Amino acid sequence: MNIRVIRVLLVVLAVAVVSTASYFLKQSDASLSDDRAVADSLRDQTRTLAALIGEMRTAQVAYVARGQGEDFWIGRVAKLLPGVQQQMVDFGSKLAASAAQAAFEPGLAAIENFQKLDHRAQDFVKSDNALLAADLIFSGGLEATATATTQLDTALNEELQARQAAAAAQRALQLAVLGGSAGGILLIMIVLAFAGEPRKAAEPVPAAPQAEAVSESKPASANLSHAAQLCTDLARVADSRHLPGLLERTARVLDSAGLIVWVADHVSNSLKPAMSFGYSDQVLSRMGNIHRDANNAVAAAFREGEMHMVDGDPSTSGALVMPLLTPDGCIGVLSAEMKGGSERDESSQALATIFAAQLATLVTPPVAAAQVKATAHA
Repeated sequence: MNIRVIRVLLVVLAVAVVSTASYFLKQSDASLSDDRAVADSLRDQTRTLAALIGEMRTAQVAYVARGQGEDFWIGRVAKLLPGVQQQMVDFGSKLAASAAQAAFEPGLAAIENFQKLDHRAQDFVKSDNALLAADLIFSGGLEATATATTQLDTALNEELQARQAAAAAQRALQLAVLGGSAGGILLIMIVLAFAGEPRKAAEPVPAAPQAEAVSESKPASANLSHAAQLCTDLARVADSRHLPGLLERTARVLDSAGLIVWVADHVSNSLKPAMSFGYSDQVLSRMGNIHRDANNAVAAAFREGEMHMVDGDPSTSGALVMPLLTPDGCIGVLSAEMKGGSERDESSQALATIFAAQLATLVTPPVAAAQVKATAHA
C-alpha cells in the first residue's frame, strides 16, 4: 500500500481515538452529574418526609390531649397522610440499590400500618373512649412513625453508598480511557515516524529543492524520539521546579515560539497564565487574565473542551490551543505559538494533544492555586 495512504489512515485513526475518548468523557461526566442531582433530591425528600411524619404523629397525639378539638386534628392527619404516602412511593421509585429498596419496604409498610391504626383511633375518639384511643396512639402509632423515619434514613444511606461506589468506578474508568487514548496516540505517532517516504540514494538532489524540503519538513515527526522521551519525563515529575525545563523542551519539539499554560480560576471565572515559555513577565502582564466567555480561541477551547487553531499569515504566527482535560472536566488550556504555518500540520496537532493530556495530570488544583511561576526565555 502507498506509504502516504498509510500515514493518512494513521492520522485519521489518531483523530478518531481522541474524538471517541472526548465523547466518552463528556457522556461520563454528564452521567455523574445526573447521579449527584438524584442523590441531592433524595436527601431533600428524606428531610421533607421526616418533617411531615413528625407533624402527622404530633397531630394524632392531639386526638386525646385535653382541651384540644379532635375534629381539627383528625382533619389535619387526613390531609397530611395522602401526601406522605405519595412522597414515600416517589422516594422508593428513585432507589436503584437493592439494599436501599430492602430497607425502604418496612418503612412503607409502617406508614400503611399507621393509616389502619389511625382509623381505629378515630373510631375510639368519636365513641368517647379516650383511654383505648390513647393506648393505640402511644403504642402502635408512635412505633409506626418511628419505624418509618428510621427505615427512610437507612434506605437513604444504603442508596448513597451504592451511588458513591458506582461514581468511584466510573472515575477509574475515565482515567483508564484517558491514559489509554494518550498511549494510543503516542504509539500512532511512533508508527508515523517509521512510515516516512524512502529516499532514493541513486538520484542526486539539487541544492535548491533540498533546501525547500528542509523548510517544509514537519518538526513534530522529525523530533518524535524527543517527544517520546519528553512524555516519559513529564510522567515522572515530582517537583514543580522541573516544569520550566520540560515546558521549554515541549516548545522545541513542537517548534513553537512560545507556550502558555492557562489555568481556570473559578473565583474570577477566568483563565490565568500559570506557566509559560518564550514570554517575558511584561508580556504576560499585558495579556492579563482571559474571561471564560471571551471571544477568542483560548476561552473557546476551554468552554468546548476541543482543540482550536488560529491560522497565521506571512507577518504573524499561528497558534494551536489545546484543552487540558481531566475526569472532572476541563481545568485549563495549553496555547502554542506556531511558526511557518505548522499549526496546520496534523503531526504537530497530534503531538500538542498528547502534551496537553500529560500536562493536565500535572496542573492540579494545588499547583493552580499557587500560580507556579515557571517562565523561561527562548
